[in-house]
Amino acid sequence: MDNNELLPVGSIVNIRFSKEKYMIIGFYTKDANTNEIYDYSAVVYPYGLINLNDVTMFNKDLIKKVVYRGFDSEEDKIFKDKLNDLVKKMNKQ
Repeated sequence: MDNNELLPVGSIVNIRFSKEKYMIIGFYTKDANTNEIYDYSAVVYPYGLINLNDVTMFNKDLIKKVVYRGFDSEEDKIFKDKLNDLVKKMNKQ
């Protein structure tokens, strides 16, 4: 996996410091308490989203293994290209 590439929604990963598997549900999520922006938001697999406090946020560098890669599509590629362009513009401000 390219370090700049974002995994598709539905991908399942193992992250450092946890024995759980996580399913990716979103990108560039802002933590309401710290205002920090994380690469991924995810929920524990196979349980999913039980309540809003169950969302875990982490950056790419914490992924130690991709257990399952979610569905790649042309729509996914177009979305991520636009999302990455937006993030680059925001970082320049």
